[in-house]
Amino acid sequence: MNAATTYSPPYHRRHHQHHHFQLPPPQSQPSIVSIPTQKSILDLLNSKPATFSLQSLAQIHALALKTGHFHDHFVSGTLLKCYANPRFHNLDSAIQLFRNVPSPNVFVHNVLIKACLDNGEPLQAVWLYYELMMNDAKPNKFTYPTLLKACGDGGIVAEGKQVHCHVVKLGFAGDGHVKSAGIRMYGYFGMAADARKMLDDEDDDDAVCWNAMIDGYFRCGDVGNARNLFDEMPDRDEISWSVVIDGYIKSGFYKEALEVFNTMQSERIRPGKFVLTSVLAACAHLGALDHGRWVHAYVRRKKKSIVMDAVLGTALLDMYAKCGRLDMAWEVFESMKEKEVFSWNAMIKGLAMHGRADDAVELFFEMQRRKFRPNGITFIGVLNACAHSGAVEQALKLFNSMENVYNIEPEVEHYGCLVDCLGRSGRLEEAEELVNSMPIEPNPAVYGSLLGACRIHGNAELGERIGRLLLELEPNNSGRYALLSNIYAKAERWDDVAEVRKLMKERGVKTNPGSSMIELGGCVHEFKMGEGCHPKMKEIYSTLKVMIERLEMEGYVPNTSQVLFNIEEEEKETALQYHSEKLAIAFGFISTKPGETIRVVKNLRVCDDCHSAIKLISRVYGREIALRDRVRYHHFRDGTCSCKDFW
Repeated sequence: MNAATTYSPPYHRRHHQHHHFQLPPPQSQPSIVSIPTQKSILDLLNSKPATFSLQSLAQIHALALKTGHFHDHFVSGTLLKCYANPRFHNLDSAIQLFRNVPSPNVFVHNVLIKACLDNGEPLQAVWLYYELMMNDAKPNKFTYPTLLKACGDGGIVAEGKQVHCHVVKLGFAGDGHVKSAGIRMYGYFGMAADARKMLDDEDDDDAVCWNAMIDGYFRCGDVGNARNLFDEMPDRDEISWSVVIDGYIKSGFYKEALEVFNTMQSERIRPGKFVLTSVLAACAHLGALDHGRWVHAYVRRKKKSIVMDAVLGTALLDMYAKCGRLDMAWEVFESMKEKEVFSWNAMIKGLAMHGRADDAVELFFEMQRRKFRPNGITFIGVLNACAHSGAVEQALKLFNSMENVYNIEPEVEHYGCLVDCLGRSGRLEEAEELVNSMPIEPNPAVYGSLLGACRIHGNAELGERIGRLLLELEPNNSGRYALLSNIYAKAERWDDVAEVRKLMKERGVKTNPGSSMIELGGCVHEFKMGEGCHPKMKEIYSTLKVMIERLEMEGYVPNTSQVLFNIEEEEKETALQYHSEKLAIAFGFISTKPGETIRVVKNLRVCDDCHSAIKLISRVYGREIALRDRVRYHHFRDGTCSCKDFW
């Protein structure tokens, strides 16, 4: 890297001209006017900035102008920082104020560069750095952490490298904060080798830099090197554990995240709020209720040091909802002293997942009575609730209210929810008409909802048309091939099934195997069809065989219509017998006491045969079984399912 590389600014979105900054006339306020000194004005600005209104800032601004203290860069910079607070959405005014600061020094430039980043304008931040360099206001070590982050957030690789050259040239490469920001920037760019070079340039044991590199590896998809670097760390802090746990979760390695958390516990490292929030996300995905309960109990024990704020409370209720304990999710939600819109959204989503459409809609209106305004995510949750329960008219009413009542323009996800709702209810023509009349381009998820409805209702003609379109839009999505094959198999069009399988082979597409997980004694056990690696596999197969024989005595007949091979019926029945959810349930039977609820999480939609079999198992054996599939929760009890066979 050439440290002498010249800097050229990226294209910036705005062209700000020099405007005179207009202020309302100062109002008479004796308590403010009586404070003439520079120190008093700074004290006033720094006292409670989070409580300022724009009007009170304007009054302090007027006082600074009147007393001549606005020319002091500490005063003007601090005032600028207050104006640029993201809660005001007032960045333009802050920039206009900056234009009126006489000969702004590096402190004032740094304040505005950070303000641009905080307000979601990273390219504007980089443009201001260009202005700083052109104005001969020499940057300092506080300039570069923010600037490097702006380059990473903006995805501007060339400019990021040039800024790195400036860092080296000006002698800031050894500063820990600058270095960690540079490592993180290269991680955002997906350039793990460049990030590692920054880490290795000097012998540095700074945990902040190591943490940034671990995060960079995860961002680049290099999970192995991320874990290796974590294991090699000479001095790990709580953030190190948090980075690894969060990295595993974002990479889809949920069990590994819980294993790291268990190791953290064994080393007597006290987890903080951020670690616990990440762990709850892993528990939610795996259905690891025991782990989630432990976290909840820990938070209660440490209530003096760990505050149950809106973020942690929402993660906790989301975990309970996804682990099948909607009652506990509701209890957490009701007990939360701090709620945000995302808290209400999570509870509505939890109700939707469990098929409680009426309750979800009621909560939607209750949040408004409590002065919380719904957003786009709220509508996705409540529309999904309607889809899972067949409440088409309610869904249409809510969808139409988005623009008319709430001034929210429907996005493609909202159209997808409505297509799903219409399709599940058998109104396929209306669903197709909606897709064709969308004012925005339908994405594969929208077509996928329509294809799924074709499978449910056996519409092979429409399913073939939509399926073929999806295979072109998403040629590497194995689920699309499986769904189209399923439609063909249900119609006994075996030649078409073979053609789809041949196309998958030619394109090198691998099927996503069905897997089911069950947590027992704090350990998550995973089962896949055809795999026999579990230490109790012989006992599981034996138990499953006895279960199937007893079900057959009760009238169970395997539903072979969805087996995607043209084979003998007996072979189809054998294939169905070893579906992953049946294996998990059999393991649950041999590992729990009679009467205990068995909780299973499956990565795919539960098939018709397993759904029918599990309903019968719940009646014959007197067991409640809670099964979460890719779409929703199924609570089986006394031969019935909470979904009422609508899923």
